[in-house]
Amino acid sequence: MASCCENLTSHFQSFRECFRSKTRSTAEQAEQYLRGLFQSPRANLEQMSETVAETEYYSLHHMLSDAAWDFENVRRETARQADEWIGGPETGLLLDESGVQKKGDHSAGVARQYNGRLGKVENSQVGVYAALARGSQAAIIDFELFLPERWVEDAKRCQEAGIPESARVFRTKPQMAAEMVKRARAAGVRFGFIGADGLYGHATWLLFDWDDAGEVFATEVHSDQQFYFTDPGKAWVPAWEAREWAARLKRKEWHPVILRDGEKGEVRAMFAHTRVWISHPNSAQARQWHLLARRDGKEVKFMLSNAAPDTPLRELARMQAQRHFIERAFENAKGCCGMADYQVRKWRAWYNHMALVCVALLFLVKERRQHSPYAELLSCADVVDMLVAQLPVKIHGREDLVRIIAERHARRQSARDSAYRRQPPAPKNAIRIC
Repeated sequence: MASCCENLTSHFQSFRECFRSKTRSTAEQAEQYLRGLFQSPRANLEQMSETVAETEYYSLHHMLSDAAWDFENVRRETARQADEWIGGPETGLLLDESGVQKKGDHSAGVARQYNGRLGKVENSQVGVYAALARGSQAAIIDFELFLPERWVEDAKRCQEAGIPESARVFRTKPQMAAEMVKRARAAGVRFGFIGADGLYGHATWLLFDWDDAGEVFATEVHSDQQFYFTDPGKAWVPAWEAREWAARLKRKEWHPVILRDGEKGEVRAMFAHTRVWISHPNSAQARQWHLLARRDGKEVKFMLSNAAPDTPLRELARMQAQRHFIERAFENAKGCCGMADYQVRKWRAWYNHMALVCVALLFLVKERRQHSPYAELLSCADVVDMLVAQLPVKIHGREDLVRIIAERHARRQSARDSAYRRQPPAPKNAIRIC
């Protein structure tokens, strides 16, 4: 059997043409960056250039920020391969957002906004992502950087961050998610349903659009989601809230479901189900869909789905539980592939970094899948450990370390000199205290 290192080289081979322009190829640097995502303690350019064999800082920087390769080609190839491995009628296309905390205000899209990773409003960059997931296998296949309104309204700021004019249009996260679903279908990606959290389920227009397009969805909704038990278009009927319905359920109406095997035993939850009517001002007719409640201890979550009327509770619960694995994909992408470790400011560099993170995560999905018949408990972190043990490193002794530190200091001095040149002169009467 081929080693992890050989498999990584083979995996990247199918992406090499994506890094070729009319005049040159940056595939070598992209492959080095891919290795750096796994090898570096923190996956930023400086640590990659100090860790990965035969790398050079400025060539990696050029590949990530300035080279003419097209991240969309990488994104399409990632989606194509992910579909080969895990696409199918039982697969979910899962949509969610993820934030990275950032200092300063120069990085593209950075603003004080809700960061789900931190659970609070913080200075962050936020991306919207789509993952293809079946069972415990999940690969991120699409991504978009969220630009707050104050960004797209500031042409100078957008220009400084390298945001192209075509991207300077404000889109809500549900609008971005809608485009991702269309992009996945246009690319032939196979999935049986769309899964998303309450941010997207709350956008009722989006659910109606998916229903009109023939898409099956299973999206969480807020506890104050309003619905009707009979068609409100035929007669006046009172509106209910999801939490009100759940509070009135009897014990026998809750059904125990075993969702999956976990590290600490079976993951179990209680589910209740009913059929309800949902209306929207832009639609002449209300729609009858499934409303599902999931109870874990005292916490209750709700889901709407337009799956076929005779869909059993078991299948509805499976679709609801599948959303867990986009969270796992984020954990693996951040913990094993350096998703949150980048230190770049430009719009293009963010997209290029995320494209290569998706390539890295897909590799881990493949490796786990190939080893699953005889290594069921193999994790993404296990694969990375095996890979790092085989990949060549840059530092072999004291001389290498001294050289690396000297190069590091030279870069810092260059950045410092550049900052001093840009800074306006201090007033002649300024007092220096250091």
